[in-house]
Amino acid sequence: MANKRILIKEDKILTWKILLLAAAVFVSYFPVMNFEFVNWDDNIYIMNNNMITAFNWANLKMIFSSYFVGNYHPFTLLSFAFDFHFFKLSAPGYHVHNLILHLVNAMLVYSFFFHLLKKNSTAAVVIALLFALHPMHVESVAWVSERKDLLYTAWFFMSLITYLFYLQKGKKIFYLLSLLFFLFSCLSKAQAVTLPIVLILTDYFSGRRFGWKTAVEKIPFFLLSITFGIVAIFAQKASNYINPLGIPIFQSLFYAPYSLCVYLLKFVVPAWQTALYEYPVTQDGGVPLYIYLSPLILPILIIAIWKSRKNGRYISFGLLFFLATIFPVLQFLPVGRAVVAERYTYIPYIGLGLIVVTAFLEFRQKLSLKKKNIANTVGIALMVFMAVTTWNRTLAWKDSISLWTDVIDKNPQCAQAFTNRAFMYNEKMEYDNAVNDLTEGLKIDSTDAKRLNFYASRAFLYKKMGRFELALSDYSSAIRNNPGDVKLFFARGVLYTDNLEKYDSGISDFKRYLRSYPDDNNCNMNLGIAYYYNSKFDSAVTCFLKSVELNPANGKAHSMLATIFCNNRDYTRAYEHLIQAKQCGDSVDNTLMIFLKSKVENK
Repeated sequence: MANKRILIKEDKILTWKILLLAAAVFVSYFPVMNFEFVNWDDNIYIMNNNMITAFNWANLKMIFSSYFVGNYHPFTLLSFAFDFHFFKLSAPGYHVHNLILHLVNAMLVYSFFFHLLKKNSTAAVVIALLFALHPMHVESVAWVSERKDLLYTAWFFMSLITYLFYLQKGKKIFYLLSLLFFLFSCLSKAQAVTLPIVLILTDYFSGRRFGWKTAVEKIPFFLLSITFGIVAIFAQKASNYINPLGIPIFQSLFYAPYSLCVYLLKFVVPAWQTALYEYPVTQDGGVPLYIYLSPLILPILIIAIWKSRKNGRYISFGLLFFLATIFPVLQFLPVGRAVVAERYTYIPYIGLGLIVVTAFLEFRQKLSLKKKNIANTVGIALMVFMAVTTWNRTLAWKDSISLWTDVIDKNPQCAQAFTNRAFMYNEKMEYDNAVNDLTEGLKIDSTDAKRLNFYASRAFLYKKMGRFELALSDYSSAIRNNPGDVKLFFARGVLYTDNLEKYDSGISDFKRYLRSYPDDNNCNMNLGIAYYYNSKFDSAVTCFLKSVELNPANGKAHSMLATIFCNNRDYTRAYEHLIQAKQCGDSVDNTLMIFLKSKVENK
């Protein structure tokens, strides 16, 4: 009877711990439920992604057979299709989904460590709390596009948990489920490929002896890992994401341990967070000295792992867990434009969390009752501090302007942040603010070396604002800095003809563009109009005929041809094109129609 009462009491305590975990997650991330999408991948993954707008065979085939934004993650796209079915383009629904997944992940982290640490619910719940509330994980939760972090983590820990059950119960069904969940994790994000190493670490922590059986049972996991690793590299390569900045391999060998140092520091002091960590360089574009010193962290970690392998197994396990899961994103192979990304810490920090929590509980165990209470108070205070910090950090992700303003505040030299914020100011028709941001961006990158299109974007805005001469100056600067982008010639040609009435200049720009895209219907049409207003009617006819050849339903081109042929007294051809213009839905002059009809009939 007494044992039954103890079990009931323990169950109640466990229930309260789980409820505390859920409440902490919900309260800390409460603001995100009313956030908008941001113009950083959300527009690509959701707002302009036809693959998620319907559950049909064509979309499913495309989702599972193609790369998307430098990744292969069909399960992530399926989850967005699920959201689109219910929420369309209402952002709060997607954010709530992310929050629910984060809560599920916190529960899975708790479950894994509850079983790994032999049902030590206190340690498990504190590790899960540290995971759930760490401010560095806000990016993975508050940014809708990072759904892939949440999904791959859920399947990752379901695989780990079922593997633990396999170790404890010896039933093959749990092994097969672990393998299946690993596959699902890889289909959510390629970073899951580290799981086989974590399985080996789990064997080590559980005191399992290594032998042929343990080696053979890992083979299917490693085969999946290698396969999806290769797919990930091809996906990144197909989208030109691999080393877009052209960083020499020698330098990347130093930037990788530098990023490791940053991740370790941010775990302890999650301050000065930002969505975009650019590669640090000196004023002359060189590599700072501290980057070359960063590999000194490696022998320190190796010594710590070696020293703790017997008496402090949780330290070696935690460090190896962290290193194994962070390794693929340490930029030894540079991917993207950022040297560090907060989202990459979502799983790796769990290993460091195990070390901190276990060390704290061991230290607390040695204290007197009074000092234990003080330690408990300090621990609770730290958790509350993290929860408040996480709440505040979520606010940076409220919308695009908040996000890029935060990046600019943290790094005023981040040119990309200025151009991204300018885009949103343009969307909100705050043109002066948009122009100011692009001007600030040009102070950072006056030659537009990063191809952020400052001049072209500002020219577009100046044109909207009716400041045509300034627009012309910026288009010309954009062309000087990037003459290979022939679309700039087309844009400047439209400005010349539509706004400045400089038809010769417009004709020259259109012809330059057509050398690269001779079958561009829009440009042929614009060139024809420029010829028309420049009284070069024969050339105009050639362009308009080319346009209707490319698009027979181009009513405007038929109308222009009718006008020119009428002026040349070629009434039959004029009447034919006017009829076709009307059939294409173009507005025609009925008086002209009657006139041409009479001329044709009386011919």
